[in-house]
Amino acid sequence: MSRTLQRLALSGTILLAATVLTACASGADRPAETVNPVGTWGDAAATGEPSLALAEDGSLTGTDGCNRLIGTWTAETDTVTFVDVASTRMFCEGVDTWLSALATGTVDGGTLTVFDESGAEIGTLARSSDEVPTSEPSIEPIADALFTGTWGTESAGTASGEPFIIIAADGTASGSDGCNTFGDSTWTLDGDTITFDGGFSTLMACEGVDQWLNQRATATVDADTMTFFDESGAEIGSLPRTA
Repeated sequence: MSRTLQRLALSGTILLAATVLTACASGADRPAETVNPVGTWGDAAATGEPSLALAEDGSLTGTDGCNRLIGTWTAETDTVTFVDVASTRMFCEGVDTWLSALATGTVDGGTLTVFDESGAEIGTLARSSDEVPTSEPSIEPIADALFTGTWGTESAGTASGEPFIIIAADGTASGSDGCNTFGDSTWTLDGDTITFDGGFSTLMACEGVDQWLNQRATATVDADTMTFFDESGAEIGSLPRTA
């Protein structure tokens, strides 16, 4: 073989090797694609069974088999993060409401594996549809349900020294500050804050009873605790959910 042909053959080998190395390097540097979790996971028509519907706009709706869920989601590579998920708080005997503890999820083919805030796996949902959910349920019924109920220990209207308040779904509030009973107060919801207005209260004096609940103006809820604030915005106390 002539030296010219040898040089051409060597050049071709070097060029081929460089091309292969470049292709390998490009594949290694290529970022992993983000999964598309849009669609319905679980059987949304089955009573008592969990399901999630993830919409293209990043909104989330669903059920844990008992309570309705609403919130948002984001995705990066194979991980879905569930954000600001709100839930109603009904009790359904015999229903495992594991999905209400969702924090993140991973997608592997047609399976969504769900994890709680600690990173522990809590369950899986099978993809039942690739269709984008079109309905946009109102958040108000769910948000209202986060506030409605009894907070503190109800004492059948008697002066027990312990405060409680009943937030009714009809927009009224009643209860006791531990000494005086109150009622016909109204409440409205703006975002995550409830505002109280009006109503009546008895005017008894109860020695040694801290009647802080009578100073309520607004309140917020975190899990099963309602925190109350006065008109100046100062925190005045909190009550646990009891019903």
